[in-house]
Amino acid sequence: HRLIHAIFCRYTNILHTFRCYPVHLIIIAMPPLHDAAIAMGRRGWDALRRSTSVNLQSMSYPAASASNHVLRGNANNGLLTHRHRSIHTQQQTSVRCLSTSTSKSNNLNTTTNLTESDGDADNKSIFSKLWDKYSFEGQKKRIVLGERLFRSAQYRANDPRWFQEARIPYEFRPRHALLTMHVWFLHKRLLADRVDSHLALLVQEELFDILWNDTRARIRAEGVNELTVNKHLKDAQQLTFLHCTHYDHAFQEFADDDPKRFQEIAGIVWTYVLNKDEEAYDAQLKRLATYVEYQYVNLLQGVPDDYFWEGRIPWGDIPDFKDMKDNDGKELEEMGDVPGLEILPKPWMKTLTDAGENYYWNTETDQTSWKKPI
Repeated sequence: HRLIHAIFCRYTNILHTFRCYPVHLIIIAMPPLHDAAIAMGRRGWDALRRSTSVNLQSMSYPAASASNHVLRGNANNGLLTHRHRSIHTQQQTSVRCLSTSTSKSNNLNTTTNLTESDGDADNKSIFSKLWDKYSFEGQKKRIVLGERLFRSAQYRANDPRWFQEARIPYEFRPRHALLTMHVWFLHKRLLADRVDSHLALLVQEELFDILWNDTRARIRAEGVNELTVNKHLKDAQQLTFLHCTHYDHAFQEFADDDPKRFQEIAGIVWTYVLNKDEEAYDAQLKRLATYVEYQYVNLLQGVPDDYFWEGRIPWGDIPDFKDMKDNDGKELEEMGDVPGLEILPKPWMKTLTDAGENYYWNTETDQTSWKKPI
């Protein structure tokens, strides 16, 4: 209690006011820090120190957060897929994440203050880290940014050209692998961030939580039995982490060996994105592997910090898959209609409720509709 009292007094300049009062009165006088104070009292100083001295270079994927998230969610939450969670009924409009690659946000000022950094994690005080993690404003920051980053990755991964020109099967696993690939790009940028690496770590956890919530909705959309949804989600999580760690291995182990790295990336793409299709084309694999190499450099070095911390990701162009030839050198015929793939007029996109039901979202006006737009 004395330790908690001292910490609060130091960082709020109220030692002369509250030094004669017990800790619980300080908590009442400072409601935004209520959760932080409870956490400190419950976990103790050692747990607090461990949680605030994270080595970002050795950070692994947030598996614990993922396993906890498996049990969350309600199948009847309505149109909440593009809002990961409601912060407040009067502020729901600021939580919505627009597709940052195609539209301007009506609430852009919600996250512009993220670029006003408090410094890197090594220079942030314990109080600042607690504020980022437990305060209302800190939670709102990472929820909004996590949503914007995820929707940007989702919009790029759902581009119809992947399934038409690139001839990627329009099935659950290849589509999930495409989404995982783009989330991995964002994950690597967050780990390498030096604007506010502690907040970037929290945003990374939020990003994966949103991914699991979206994955659960897509599993339900496949029509599986509700009792098996969590089982399928755990399988998808294991596959996702394996997919990501294979990319990590390729770029770390073969950082100075371009041909070997390119070969490894092609093997990863063939395994996960093309689902080990024995009839995959060499030209198709080469262009997809080149795209992975390009995006890795683009996200880590090409995207300005101001853009990234506002959730605006310039993904660049999708590779040109036209005029591809098969492995015998013959030109491929043009693809016809892809079963299940809906081509929507811009800026509409199809998304899912938590129950796995389709609805349509206008990324510019934020309008939603159960009916397919014409």
